[in-house]
Amino acid sequence: MKFAATLLLLATTHPMHAATLPDISTLIETAYPTWCINENEQRLTAPTTCADGTPNGRFSPIYLTKQFSGADPALRGYPTPLDIQYVFEYASPYLGQPCAGSPHHCPEDFDGSNEMCKSCPTMVTENDHGPNGPGHVPPHISLAAVTKAYNEGLESAGEFSTWFDYDQNACRILPTKLLHIVRAYYPRDPTNGNKPYYPPPYSVEGGSYPLEFANLDGASCDAKKTSNPTAGALDCLDVHSPSVEVPDTLQVGYGSPHYCSKASAAVGVASDYCPYITFGPNRGKYRHPHLGYSAVEVYLANMIMPDKCGDTWDDSNYPPNAVNDNTQAFPQMNLVTTTNRMKDHDQPTIYNNLWVWPAEEGRKKKTTMGQFSNHLVVIPGNTASNTGVVSDTANGGDGAGKDGLVDGSDLGPISESGGAGLRTMLLQSVIFSVSVVVLLMI
Repeated sequence: MKFAATLLLLATTHPMHAATLPDISTLIETAYPTWCINENEQRLTAPTTCADGTPNGRFSPIYLTKQFSGADPALRGYPTPLDIQYVFEYASPYLGQPCAGSPHHCPEDFDGSNEMCKSCPTMVTENDHGPNGPGHVPPHISLAAVTKAYNEGLESAGEFSTWFDYDQNACRILPTKLLHIVRAYYPRDPTNGNKPYYPPPYSVEGGSYPLEFANLDGASCDAKKTSNPTAGALDCLDVHSPSVEVPDTLQVGYGSPHYCSKASAAVGVASDYCPYITFGPNRGKYRHPHLGYSAVEVYLANMIMPDKCGDTWDDSNYPPNAVNDNTQAFPQMNLVTTTNRMKDHDQPTIYNNLWVWPAEEGRKKKTTMGQFSNHLVVIPGNTASNTGVVSDTANGGDGAGKDGLVDGSDLGPISESGGAGLRTMLLQSVIFSVSVVVLLMI
């Protein structure tokens, strides 16, 4: 078995342009086949086929933490946006700062134990025509736009087979096509500084991504509806986990898919360090939206180029060795006890009202492969140029947007020197248009 709600795999032959895309949960399971487990969630390596008839894959069906994303799948992680070569990530290189490899650009001296790195700026542009194109586009927005374009037959995007050109971009959607599709559904708003509005992934207008399992309930859900009046219905706890009691040790209302302990929330721990949903029938079922986008790419590319593009993601030797993978530096963690292992997961260690970052593994300043925004300078107190400005949206899904209890409550104490208002960035050169290796003097 994998988990009770495991969905059947798609057939390996696909009709040309079916009426609508298959369910996204099914697409992800197909592109990232999971391994067999027993009733204690222990991996079973012997069988070639699991009890539900699906193949014994290389990814974990129970995903609880971002800590091992980008590492060997045997550690229960999944590929990062950098690994799937998501073109509109605009990630920060691994210079030893918190949130490295994410859309947030913090200075190297950022205090990772006293400030939330998600307050650092993301790439925001005034138009789509400069060297940095649209800036950071949350992956759930690309997933929602591509899904709508395919299902609705967006005429201006052309037949979906034209979204690909193997010689230029292998089995991934062409960036120009993806940007056109995104803007067809999420245009820039000239009445709001020409910024596009990106609804949250757990909203109707944001794609109703079913594997988000947002940590919102009651007042926090109502507050999110108020701040997103055009987003449509929201998939809060009462919708995705009805009648399920949230463990009393967890803080409700983070507005992200993370579930931090009350002790972590009291000191303002960055939510990325906290586990995904660990309780109820949805335990371990969270999947990053960029995996959904990647799974759609895999499905469509395989449909039109089956001789070149497989029906699973990446048949190469992923990932690179541990020294050069795209894992992020995590804080010191309190390991969950054996007794609670089936209903809980590790939480950040709190010491003297702070979390302890980094852990013994260090800052992870390293050489790695990926598509990065390089040569950025973070300048305290200045406004940014028109090619890169601070984004403080909380609608970016996991990995983007600021942390905070969205019912209006504050997280715990944060250093007065932190926050997006003091950490703006000035772009000094353009993003590379191809994958690059960032070489560091370590």
